[in-house]
Amino acid sequence: MSPPRKRATYRPRRDRRELVIAVLSSLAIIIVTSVLVWVLRPNKDLGSTPAPATNPSVTTAPTTTVAPAATTAPAGGTTPETTSGSGSTP
Repeated sequence: MSPPRKRATYRPRRDRRELVIAVLSSLAIIIVTSVLVWVLRPNKDLGSTPAPATNPSVTTAPTTTVAPAATTAPAGGTTPETTSGSGSTP
């Protein structure tokens, strides 16, 4: 026959303090997540009717005066010389 086993003293699997911290942390995560989902939800006004759509009024564009192209100077500051219709290239 084998000798009887020596009885060990009872030791709980986890410390109560660790268990309380784990449970409170889980509850805090659930509460924070719920609050964030509620605060960041899309704005849905289910009880109100949408505002009536209005047609934009027709506006006319103001008339503008355009200067002739020959009097407009390019960015360099000089106007290009115009050639007469001689048809020859220099």
